[in-house]
Amino acid sequence: MTGLGGNSCGQGGPLEPDRVKAGEHSMNFIIRPVRQARYTETACVSASGEMPLSISRSRDGMVTIRSEKAGAELLYTLNDGRKKLPYTGPFSLRQGGKVTACYKDNPAVVTSITFEKIESIPMEVIYASSEEVGEGNASHLVDGNPSTIWHTMYSVTVAKYPHWVDFDAGEAKTIKGFVYTPRQDGGNNGNIKDYSLQVSMDGKEWGEPVAKGTFAAGAKAQRVMLDKPVKARYIRFTGLSSQNGADFAGGAEFTVIAD
Repeated sequence: MTGLGGNSCGQGGPLEPDRVKAGEHSMNFIIRPVRQARYTETACVSASGEMPLSISRSRDGMVTIRSEKAGAELLYTLNDGRKKLPYTGPFSLRQGGKVTACYKDNPAVVTSITFEKIESIPMEVIYASSEEVGEGNASHLVDGNPSTIWHTMYSVTVAKYPHWVDFDAGEAKTIKGFVYTPRQDGGNNGNIKDYSLQVSMDGKEWGEPVAKGTFAAGAKAQRVMLDKPVKARYIRFTGLSSQNGADFAGGAEFTVIAD
């Protein structure tokens, strides 16, 4: 659901001005009784009192505190600390913890949320052995959306296994494992069965796999931990065979677990 429907039954999806697209939103609402069918007059109201606060964290660990109150000065504490810090902009909290926010002029309006440690690291796809451009881009593996997929080419030609994708973590990281999420739309084409994982410091020399194995069938995310953590900047994930025996490879998401 992305918003209110049209003006008549069966007209289609929500009207464009009424759609709420995916992303972070801060919303308020007012419930007020309608008397004598005075819908328009009752609807034309404005909020009174303090506005609620919202706290969110991005995929890379940046915490944002929001208020719809113009010019509001906000304070926050970490892990129930006594010292209240002025909020001046997003701050990093990859290690997790509790964030409590309030208004400077009204500390009675309080919002708290606890975040878990972020184990995955931001990555960029720098190469794919095969991808269906426009529909199955390899970049979908790191977009945080399990509804999009990487899928090897099928419209022009069909490449045979192995299929692989190279990732850049931006800098050297201590890599402890990875999570591969198969496609979630009920399809089976492209779901990888046998796999290997290689790492590199320069993106040129890869060496022997640091992990190799077989995924269970199904749409459940597959978490694999290395026997011993390794330090590297580049990661190559290779599919060696598919669950259904076809030549296609793909997946919904791929994340690396690292310090």
